[in-house]
Amino acid sequence: MEELESCLSGLLSTLKKNREHVPLEVLKTQYKQPYEELVRNINLTASAYAKSVLLHRLVLNPDADVEEQCTVINQMIQTSGMLKKISSCMSKTYDVGQIYPLILELRHMVEQALWPYVNQATCLVADLDDIEKEPTIYNFLTHEVYENDTWIHREIDLRWKLLVHLTPEQRESVPPANHSMNGGIYHERTTI
Repeated sequence: MEELESCLSGLLSTLKKNREHVPLEVLKTQYKQPYEELVRNINLTASAYAKSVLLHRLVLNPDADVEEQCTVINQMIQTSGMLKKISSCMSKTYDVGQIYPLILELRHMVEQALWPYVNQATCLVADLDDIEKEPTIYNFLTHEVYENDTWIHREIDLRWKLLVHLTPEQRESVPPANHSMNGGIYHERTTI
């Protein structure tokens, strides 16, 4: 990801210098081939960079239809309006640091759209050694518990535990996990 970021930053810097020192009409006529190649390389690199940020350890439910989840991802990307914002920001600022938060915003939208699939792995975990203790709400895919109105990363030892899977109606009352790449809450799990 860092390599793509560095490459994109260099390409954007070159484009910025070209546009500052050479009139756009000259770039599009006299320097048409190298200018179009630069723009094409920027588009390809920006796309690869955005995908690397967007999909890095993105949680999918392997027990749900993966193609359907991919369709949800693609629909969110296409309908969110974020691609236009990212493109506009890139062409105005020439700064990868400015587009990164926009990509994270899109990622958050995708995670929210995938939550109904990920939430299928949410269950109640009761301790058989202390059956009077209130069960913990736990998601097997994210390895998070729901406490004090927030999701917290915590591995649970499931030995001697009773697992009760939630009904679809019960799962609807569980708010989505709020993952964030810049929060650093990423670990090994089912990913694409």
